[in-house]
Amino acid sequence: MKNYEAYGIEDFIQDLYFRQWVLEKLPERDRFWNDWITAHPEQHVIIEQAKTLVVAFQYDDLPANTEEVSFEISKILNGTSDKKNSPFYNSIWFKAAASVVIVGGLILLTQDLWRDSSFTTALSDQSGQIDYQEINDTDFNKNVFLNDGSIVTLFPKSNLRIASNFGQTTREVYLTGEAFFDIVKNPRKPFLVYSGKIVTKVLGTSFSIKAYEQDADVSVSVKTGKVTVFKKEKPDQARLSEEIILTPNQQAVFLKEEERLVKTLVKNPGILTASPQTPFQFVYSETPISKVFADLEHIYGVKMIFDEELLKHCSLTATLTNEPLFEKLDLICETIQARYEVADGQILIYGKGCR
Repeated sequence: MKNYEAYGIEDFIQDLYFRQWVLEKLPERDRFWNDWITAHPEQHVIIEQAKTLVVAFQYDDLPANTEEVSFEISKILNGTSDKKNSPFYNSIWFKAAASVVIVGGLILLTQDLWRDSSFTTALSDQSGQIDYQEINDTDFNKNVFLNDGSIVTLFPKSNLRIASNFGQTTREVYLTGEAFFDIVKNPRKPFLVYSGKIVTKVLGTSFSIKAYEQDADVSVSVKTGKVTVFKKEKPDQARLSEEIILTPNQQAVFLKEEERLVKTLVKNPGILTASPQTPFQFVYSETPISKVFADLEHIYGVKMIFDEELLKHCSLTATLTNEPLFEKLDLICETIQARYEVADGQILIYGKGCR
């Protein structure tokens, strides 16, 4: 049994069984590669690179000189050229395929991807290194498995570009559109998402970014963990802009026209500490309002700021169920004749007190 876990791009390309699978020449009942890829998501990027080259070449057999094949493949991946004469390198089909890969034209990976209009492209940057771009032109979400084990759920009409040096010192991707990120924690290699003029930096967490080009703003919303968001400075500016740190249920919004970052809350904050098996009970009987606000702060992870001395005589008798947080606050504030507003990712409560 071959040790495919140790394979690199060249190894996969030179593997006849792999090439037959890519070119759909195996029996339909042969599910080995589908099952193997599902079990090894960390190999996703390498597999996609190898598939791209195999489809570009469209061949079944390779010349016997495998060292020469490996040399030519390495040249394509590194964006280099060589004037060495050999039948393999000088053949018309090889030059055409190499040009397609280096220029970064759209290459269909499989017929299924063509039908779904969801495919991977190879893009060459100025240094000759190849970036990979996942494009989702379907009406369904698409999971993208990164080689560090992280998973990106790419929403319809969105694309994700994966840097050629992903995982070496940092983990960098570029998003246009909308995606949910579930990032594997690695303190030594921070994860950076570039979306328009803002950068989102995490070590390991889950969060969403909405960054469609036609929208008036870009938003970053945190589900778990902690996220840092800042404006992308110009190349000649060494220092980073002021950072916004987000925790669960908080959101950063970049207003494009004003080029300003604003910290706020997500549209519908979710309960953080309770589970479906042990739901939190919002049952109150003449309960001091300070206790009610403390419960909400603990359950939703959102800071509640109010004048405790002024509201010390206020209490609540009510049973709150599955209402969203803001509906709960509407009910509470109506009861104690108060109002609230969201500012800087916190909730400020204003009231005149109770008799």
